[in-house]
Amino acid sequence: MTNAINTRTRGIDIILNGKWNINNANLGFMLATNFNQTNLFGPIQSADKLPADSINTNTLFNREERTEVEKGQPASKIILSGNYAIGKIGFLIRSTRFGKTTTVTDSKDKTRDEFFSAKVVTDISLSYTPNTWLTITAGANNIFDVYPDRLKNYTNTTEGIIIFSQRASPFGFNGGYYFLNMAFSF
Repeated sequence: MTNAINTRTRGIDIILNGKWNINNANLGFMLATNFNQTNLFGPIQSADKLPADSINTNTLFNREERTEVEKGQPASKIILSGNYAIGKIGFLIRSTRFGKTTTVTDSKDKTRDEFFSAKVVTDISLSYTPNTWLTITAGANNIFDVYPDRLKNYTNTTEGIIIFSQRASPFGFNGGYYFLNMAFSF
């Protein structure tokens, strides 16, 4: 292992929260945004035991690795959530927008580069608290069964086995997740 690169991330995070008591109910909203950019700077350091030549430097941290650091995660993420509670019942809805991502191969063939669009994933849940020590919640994460963009170039799919990028997917590729849980407070 080596400490091969220097990175700099610049950006802005904004979080707005609001909570209101309306009659016997509570209403809350939250907006969180993140806009950033990560860049590599300075020379790529190779391990002391390797000669400092372009072959070792490019093997250690090639075009694929550089793109993963700089563009493999979205440069923007926006979360909007709302919750409503009245008596023993609570409702939550949350949508998250993940920005665009990019992945490339180690190959110098730029036709294999892949670009993925922004996606919105929505979660909902309904909870019931029959007493102070028990809460029952039913819900769904990714209720609309959103998937990342599929790989378009067949040569990037390992003979059709991998259909989603494993390096540039900011959320999972298993689709919707539905649950029922119980939480106990002691």
